[in-house]
Amino acid sequence: MNFTLFNILSIVILFQLVLLILFLFTSKKGKKVSNQILGFFFLVLAVNIGDGVLSIAGFFEKFPQWAHVEDGFILLLGPLLYFYTCSVIYRNFSFRRKDVFHLLPFVLITVSLLSFYHSQSAEKKQLIESAVVRRDLPPAFYIIAALVYVHVLIYLVAAFQKVLSYRDEIRQKFSSIEKINLDWLIFLLLSITLILLGSWVNVMIPVTGARDWFDYSLLIIIIILFLFINVVVFKGLRQPEIFAGLNVEPVAPTRDPSFVASETIFIQNKLRGLVSDQKLFLDPELSLDILAEKTGISSRKLSQFINATYKKNFFDFVNSFRIEEAMRILRESQDPGLTVLEAMYQSGFNSKSSFNTLFKKATGMTPSAYRRQYRSS
Repeated sequence: MNFTLFNILSIVILFQLVLLILFLFTSKKGKKVSNQILGFFFLVLAVNIGDGVLSIAGFFEKFPQWAHVEDGFILLLGPLLYFYTCSVIYRNFSFRRKDVFHLLPFVLITVSLLSFYHSQSAEKKQLIESAVVRRDLPPAFYIIAALVYVHVLIYLVAAFQKVLSYRDEIRQKFSSIEKINLDWLIFLLLSITLILLGSWVNVMIPVTGARDWFDYSLLIIIIILFLFINVVVFKGLRQPEIFAGLNVEPVAPTRDPSFVASETIFIQNKLRGLVSDQKLFLDPELSLDILAEKTGISSRKLSQFINATYKKNFFDFVNSFRIEEAMRILRESQDPGLTVLEAMYQSGFNSKSSFNTLFKKATGMTPSAYRRQYRSS
């Protein structure tokens, strides 16, 4: 094997993946089922990379009996990512019998491909492997390849929808979501989507006639993959909880119900007394369940009321009070040494990025600019 940049990076990636897989399968921290699914995902990824390296190196031309064993493995990437997403989002996630049907495309393609391939003579197998190395493949190959990539993309879209739906739901229940908003899972899904699309383009390049770009595109994909794996390892070392799954149960979406006038006044007074007068919003961990317990109103009914009356989810409802408090502190404080960060914590926020985003959305300016405006007047 020639030690090209592609080969060196591929070997490094495989080594990193092996370590990551061992960590995920042996780690006692976090949700075991999530770790195992992610471990299998990276295992399939490692097998695909290893097969690609061996194919380019001409290994299968010499040993055709080992060729195409893993060709169907790519059909496992989509289901594994989807189930990993579900296992992270849902606290009581477990596999059901009907989930086995997600493996059917993998089984059918693998059995069909291997049956066809191994029914050929040794000479025919060598011709096939030579054609693979030269990228001199029949049109049917590219049609099947396109369908395979579409299969994975469908699962990626489904996983994205799960995460986005979850992020909407947690805003109905929590006032601080930075630790549970699944930014790292979005990063994982986006990275895999980028790598997958790049791989798709690479596979289709011979069809366009621009064969000279094949090696360059392959190198770009392996560099992106190298960076992706390093970020995952880095994040895993710094924040091992990203593999832990969540300990929350998403709430069901609520519809706007109708409330009689007396009920509306009663609940509004309850909320005003607890949220505004007693300033419960100063608690960074305030949740819908906590507020429901304080008011004596069920969390479901309270969520429905906030949505219907204030046209806001729980997250925006509570943080609107926090923003008003932060504005008051920055506007009225006589302490010349008061920092924006101190005002942030004093108003109930525990995330600088969330505070800055919500503050600018409400006032049209950053907290620092807002403070300067009132100090200069």
